[in-house]
Amino acid sequence: MDEKKSKQFEHEKHHKHFKENYEHHAVEHENNLHKKIEELTKKNEELEKSSKEFEEKAKNLENEVQETKSKLTQYLNTASYYKNESENIKKDFDRFKERNKNIEVDAKQKASESVAKKLLPIIDNFDQAISTVDPEIMRGFSMIYSSLCDVLTDLGVVEIKCGNEKLNPEIHNCINTEPTEDENLDGNIAKVYQKGYMFAESKTVIRPATVSVYKK
Repeated sequence: MDEKKSKQFEHEKHHKHFKENYEHHAVEHENNLHKKIEELTKKNEELEKSSKEFEEKAKNLENEVQETKSKLTQYLNTASYYKNESENIKKDFDRFKERNKNIEVDAKQKASESVAKKLLPIIDNFDQAISTVDPEIMRGFSMIYSSLCDVLTDLGVVEIKCGNEKLNPEIHNCINTEPTEDENLDGNIAKVYQKGYMFAESKTVIRPATVSVYKK
């Protein structure tokens, strides 16, 4: 009986020790589990915080990118505007130079025309004298006549061609007709009453040649 009680006592003692040991491990395990849960919760909070910070930075970066794009577009528009303005100014300046060039050419031509018109009556008188006055008398004036013709040449003035030329109303002033049976001569200049002159380069007529033409 004593042995049975002793075994029962040992069994209860062992069971109690096992129970205490189990409860101790269970508590320790629960504490470790709570500790891990707290650590995970803390890490999760840190992760959420980092995620929000990252989202905020990403949003700020996106705003900066949009702002940069907007500024770049403004710069490109401004550059395009000034490029167009520069091209317009260059075109205006080229037109200005061309106008001034034309004005200068016109002024020079008008001045030359004015001088030529003053010389033409004198040259006309020499031309008439050459055909009517004694050549011996005219020989003394030949240098003067030649000098006057040289002045016209220096001014860019040339005599309008009339020899065996078809009548051209732009440079010839027809005041008479001469009868002819030759079809080849019909419409050709027959006689020059007064020489005509024009500028060689611009073909501007200073004075048309006064002529008669053959008419069949």
